[in-house]
Amino acid sequence: MATIESPFLDIPRGNEAELQIHPEQIIQEGRTTRENIEIIKTYMRNVNDKNIPPGVQDEVIVLFLLSCNNNIDLTKKTVVAYYKCKKNGPEIYDDRNIDRADIQLALNTVHMSSIPVRTDENYVVHYFKINDTSYNNFDLVPIMKVSYMLLDVAQLKYPPSGLIVVIDMKGIGLMHLTKFKLGAFKKYLQFLQEGFPIQMKVIHILNSVYFMDKIMALVGAFMKSELLDMLRIHSPGLEKEKLFKLVPKKCLPKEYGGDLPSEQELHERTMRQFRDMQQFWETEEKIRKQYK
Repeated sequence: MATIESPFLDIPRGNEAELQIHPEQIIQEGRTTRENIEIIKTYMRNVNDKNIPPGVQDEVIVLFLLSCNNNIDLTKKTVVAYYKCKKNGPEIYDDRNIDRADIQLALNTVHMSSIPVRTDENYVVHYFKINDTSYNNFDLVPIMKVSYMLLDVAQLKYPPSGLIVVIDMKGIGLMHLTKFKLGAFKKYLQFLQEGFPIQMKVIHILNSVYFMDKIMALVGAFMKSELLDMLRIHSPGLEKEKLFKLVPKKCLPKEYGGDLPSEQELHERTMRQFRDMQQFWETEEKIRKQYK
């Protein structure tokens, strides 16, 4: 298959605050059906759940269906979990303002990118790497917030068929564990495992640290077996040829021998994308809250 270039490089500026995917295109491609969309739309309209706002767009319903392989029962459960998690975790899902001091700090502490080239399977790769290694600046909650903001960047125009996460742990020290906030992380994982509107395929941990067992002891109790099975933990010194078998060369920054620009350039692109999506997040939050 041909390389799939990202449709998200030039997010429109101004008051565009809606998903720009086209449900009819997704239907024509055979990824879902109009019948499925109408079933979920009717369910969302009639279900007795105050967390679900009325009049949810077809574009959003498409994302739910694709994330669940068009399994109707699973889609219904995912919809309920999605809005419940957002209501119960305002510290993670609300006030997504890139100019907030804690978000600015998070974006300097962790560099990230929704990689602008898809895999041949139309999977999107999300890349994370510690930039500022000082544990004093490591604030997990806004880092979790911006990681989910990255998901919206990936889904804005054309929904990926799955998500590959790459986390480079180089620079993480034992003192970073002292900044761990278990309650917030539990909320983060609940959304990831129950309300996540995209299919998670695999999570690659590069440059694993010597105290990985302590990290897993902290978070493992909150991780379902399905998510644990997706974890691939790699020791430092992973050969490039082996890495390219895990993540395509065309989807990696040049620091890893990939075909893309540097991780710094990819991160700066993400910062511009976040800024261009500011109205999107403001509108999304108002829609969720105005019916409560």
